[in-house]
Formats: sequence, structure tokens, C-alpha cells
Amino acid sequence: MKGRTAKNGPQCRAGLPIELSVLPDGDIGFSPVEEVSRLHVGEPLMDINAPTSITDANSRLTDIKGDMLHIKLTLERGSADTFGLDVLRSPGDEERTRLFHDAPAGQLGVDRTRSGNDSGAEQNLGIQKGPLTLSNGTLTLDVFVDRSVIETYANSHKSITTRAYPFRQDSLGLRLFGDGSVVKSMTVWKMGSMTD
Repeated sequence: MKGRTAKNGPQCRAGLPIELSVLPDGDIGFSPVEEVSRLHVGEPLMDINAPTSITDANSRLTDIKGDMLHIKLTLERGSADTFGLDVLRSPGDEERTRLFHDAPAGQLGVDRTRSGNDSGAEQNLGIQKGPLTLSNGTLTLDVFVDRSVIETYANSHKSITTRAYPFRQDSLGLRLFGDGSVVKSMTVWKMGSMTD
């Protein structure tokens, strides 16, 4: 697929434009500017707006594939210790990039140990994480997948930007994880290019 590897894909990226705000705790919050919604192509591929189990949400995600997606997701921790979203996932879970919250540690992270690495640009894939305390056990993710670029905003408070270079051409799926957590809302859109 064109644009899936470092040879063909975007070579450099400064990230999405963001909007700053003051959060209720007085800290600075940030989120992508509203104008990024203009990149949505057509109607949402999926729209959940009532509490739904992880299992039911995953059954609805089965046919959604792509490496140009915008995902807005709100998860309630429930009894899960670690929960979140896999992007660029192969059907058998051989490859995936995992965006997660480790509730006992109070950390947001990205796990690229199964992201694949069809690139000579980055050899040291692994797990990166940093502090994020949840308010009322709720995690809201705003995730943008732009071919090899994955940009994530969490609770308008933290962000992660990373790259993944899957070997497999079918590493295009999405999957939620975290037994005991609940999907409060989730919308997935196909996106036009953010870097053209």
C-alpha cells in the first residue's frame, strides 16, 4: 500500500494544530483544533453513543479497516487494570500498536512491541509511558491514524505521537481491550490525508 512505509509515507511531521484551554484544575489542556473534522470522509464508519461492552463494541469494529482514521473514544475503567485501543492491528493480532492506560500505575502509554518495523529509521521499538491520573475512572482518547503516524490526545491533558511500520498489508484493524471496562462512546471516521 502506498504510504505504509518510511520509503513512501510522510517523511516528517510537526503534528496537528492544537487548541489550548484551562482545565478545571487550573492546568493547561489541549486538543486538536475543531477544523480537523473537515478531513472526515463521509458519514462515521461506526457511532456508539450509549454504554456498550468491550465485546459488543469489538464485534462492531470487525469490518472497520484503515490506516487513515479518526477515532474518538471514551472508556470507563470499571474493574480493568489496563485498558485501551489497538490500531493498525492484523486479524490474528500478530501486529498491533497498543494505546493503553495502566490504572494502578496511573500511566498512559503506547506499546509498539508488536507494531512491526518495516523501516530502517527506528530500531528501538518498545513501550513508552508517562503519568496520567484519571478523573472518575474515565479515559477519553482522540486518536488520529495517518498511515505510519499515530497521534493520540488523552483527556485533553496528555498526548502521544508515534510511528508504526507494519510488515503486513492487513494490519489495518481496530480492537478494544480491557475486560471489565465499558465503552461510553466511540465514533470512527475515515480521514482524508492530514499531511498532503
